[in-house]
Amino acid sequence: MNFSRLTVYLDSLYNEKNIPGVGCVVYHRCQRVYEHYTGFSDVENKIPFGPETLFRLYSATKLVTAVAVLQLCEQGKVKLSDPLSAYIPEYRDVKVRLAVPGGGTLIRSAKNPLTIEHLLSMQGGVTGPDVEPVKRVIEETGGRAPTLEVIKALAREPLLFEPGTRFRYSWCFDVLGALVEAVSGQTLGSYLKKHIFDPLGMKDTSFKPDPACTGRLAKDYIHFDAKTNRAWHFGENLSINLGVEYECGGGGLYSTASDFILFIEALCNGGQCLNEVRILQKESIENMRTNRQFDQAAVDFALFGGISKAGYGYGLGVRVLLDREKNNALSTNGEFGWDGAGGCYVSIDPAEEVAIFYAQQESGSEWWRWVGTIRNYVYASLWTSLGMGPD
Repeated sequence: MNFSRLTVYLDSLYNEKNIPGVGCVVYHRCQRVYEHYTGFSDVENKIPFGPETLFRLYSATKLVTAVAVLQLCEQGKVKLSDPLSAYIPEYRDVKVRLAVPGGGTLIRSAKNPLTIEHLLSMQGGVTGPDVEPVKRVIEETGGRAPTLEVIKALAREPLLFEPGTRFRYSWCFDVLGALVEAVSGQTLGSYLKKHIFDPLGMKDTSFKPDPACTGRLAKDYIHFDAKTNRAWHFGENLSINLGVEYECGGGGLYSTASDFILFIEALCNGGQCLNEVRILQKESIENMRTNRQFDQAAVDFALFGGISKAGYGYGLGVRVLLDREKNNALSTNGEFGWDGAGGCYVSIDPAEEVAIFYAQQESGSEWWRWVGTIRNYVYASLWTSLGMGPD
């Protein structure tokens, strides 16, 4: 297959977009048809960005956490309609902070229970980590910050709106990570390893890379300048590592492009990987990529996504393409996936049997402006090579 135009485009990102290094892997009809790496994981030491390069997935982690929760649903251990309080009792009487006319806020009990589906669809109104109850538990545990203990403490903070009424990108998936712990009796990382990573043969995906692998870890550049080969800052720019025991279900995983594509391809292949191990039923994936945003929530999502997510809705932890023309997308309606703050991009199109993973580690760039171009180059290359075309 001829992916030369895609390769040229990826190679141009260093100078044209100030991206130090990238990787891109594509599967089509259960076959790896393209894999390309360019640039550096460490510019200063001239370490190439390659298939073994470890990097932060950031919010692409959410896809894995969503699959873990849906696995628990398939096992009959939870239901989407269940209140979170059935598993984490601290959420039994959640409060809501509401704005009042003329200024100020009113705090009252929520009218609706906070459900698992509210969390998966980002309609939970959960706040972030920079609140007093969370700071207190970090201090009281001596910096350990066990995931479930942190999320129990977060229950004392009022929600931002009545559950199920609006969309707000927030800490919902960190709460879901704690739910997995509460239901399974395992740490989130242990559950993911046993039920997702090991079955798929993923050796390099975890919350804490093996110390022996630190030489493969990409620098997290922020505002890299290709002309000077310098960056404004290195390291995390998000509140993820709250403590040594905290595992962030919303953004804490590390992986490699060659490893994470195995997970992506399994979702594209109806939940079954190439060695015929199944991590999720096809019906659960269909549920996952069903739009959940309507009325005010749809307005909220459109404002959140901007032009990069035009034509998309949001299901259970994933964006889902509803109108390909609004996004100038060559993928089909129903294509789904998510992104990560460092520039990771996941696109899964079951109808066309196309799975794409693009990875970089540059958190200061406007990567969302060109990942759609990468997606379209993939489809154009496939159509040209196979004599195909859009439906």
